[in-house]
Amino acid sequence: MRSGHIFLASFAAMPLAGWPLLAHPAYRTLSRISRLSLSAAVGAVLVSFWMTAFALVGLLWRIPVIILAAAATAFLLRFLLQTEHVLEPAPKLKPTPVEILSILLTSIAVAWALLAAASSAATSVDLLLFWGPKAQAFASARTIDAKFLNEPLLVYLLHASYPPLITNLFAFGAMAAGRFPWGAAALTFPMLLAALALALPAILGLAAPRPIARTCSALIVVALGLAGSVFFAAGNGDPALWLFETLAAAVLIGPAALTRSGQLLAGLLLAGAAGAKVEGLPFAAAVAVLFLLVRRREMRIGPASLLLFAPTVLALAPWFAFGIVRHLFVGYGGYGRFSEIHWNRLGIVLSAIGDALWSAAFALPFFLPLLALIVFRKSRLAIIPAGVSVLLSLFFVFTYLHGDPDPREWISWSAGRIFAPLAGLLAIGGALRPDGKDARATPGLLDLEAPMDLGLPSVPGENRDRQ
Repeated sequence: MRSGHIFLASFAAMPLAGWPLLAHPAYRTLSRISRLSLSAAVGAVLVSFWMTAFALVGLLWRIPVIILAAAATAFLLRFLLQTEHVLEPAPKLKPTPVEILSILLTSIAVAWALLAAASSAATSVDLLLFWGPKAQAFASARTIDAKFLNEPLLVYLLHASYPPLITNLFAFGAMAAGRFPWGAAALTFPMLLAALALALPAILGLAAPRPIARTCSALIVVALGLAGSVFFAAGNGDPALWLFETLAAAVLIGPAALTRSGQLLAGLLLAGAAGAKVEGLPFAAAVAVLFLLVRRREMRIGPASLLLFAPTVLALAPWFAFGIVRHLFVGYGGYGRFSEIHWNRLGIVLSAIGDALWSAAFALPFFLPLLALIVFRKSRLAIIPAGVSVLLSLFFVFTYLHGDPDPREWISWSAGRIFAPLAGLLAIGGALRPDGKDARATPGLLDLEAPMDLGLPSVPGENRDRQ
């Protein structure tokens, strides 16, 4: 078997690492294929955590030990959950023509991404500049190679402070394959897009009727597949970021977000986003804070905040500790001083962003989800994905106002990728039902005033008294 095949096959260990948690009865609300995909996402977060923790304490990486540690952690997380009155999976029904069309469009999008990645038409230059070299060095050293990251001549290319999840997972695959296969690394783009396509419909199906959930999922997968192909995302960290961010947002706008199981899952996905790329951290903060503000009367803020924020803090803590102990970095590197804002270039920045987004089929990956939000928005919960989209946009514009005097080239190769998650957020906002209840519920089957029905927690007031 070629090393590239082994590299890609090694990622089958991720669902093995995460399945002990997703096999918990609290997640039976979701289809098995959705839980399998989610277990891969959770497993990736836990695997990366332990790889970073082992590097921090000086232990060399051993694949069986990493997987066992991640799986044991996933199993221990089960003790945070309860199982009373778990809603059973929805019955299998014959797909409607709209659903069949949605599945077809999703399949075409994934196939298109596979073709673009396999032909090198979508390969990211960042794979060649730092994702690949870092992963190759880490795999060779069987740890995070501090000496390599501290090389003065490579300080700009390597971005030593970048969060570790992508390089850790690439190094994991390289250790299994015996080398880093560059072509296979680019194929992680369609692989991650397929994982999103498998997980998303069932999650959205809790907050929207099944045809709408599948249509929304298809729109998101097509938009991200097109954006990833046009903006050269294959082999970059962006597809993983899109996976974590989209799934986390989908969980937080549905009824599962009021349960301990849903909040834990969302927290782990947010930790994955924060560990994938720098911009994942402001996303995690924005979506968690907005969720807590909008839905504060439906749950206990304290326990919910802990479940949402703790995984991100715990995932990044060993990384920043590693940077401090090895004298590499204290925080994330930036583009100049925070207070040095070039407001005079605001027009240039906005124009360059518009040009970048327009280059992707006349901005259709962004325009169609926005149109769906405007036309079909029926729920107050849409303020969560819509608000996060606004906050992220402001953050990106603010970032582009720093650094080089002329940011147009920088924007031309980065804006399309970093704005791409907005497609998923906007589409999700347009898919929600007016009342926000479980879309599969019938009278008496699920009462959101008693959130134990979905796995746990805790609404203040009358509900607590009944318990």
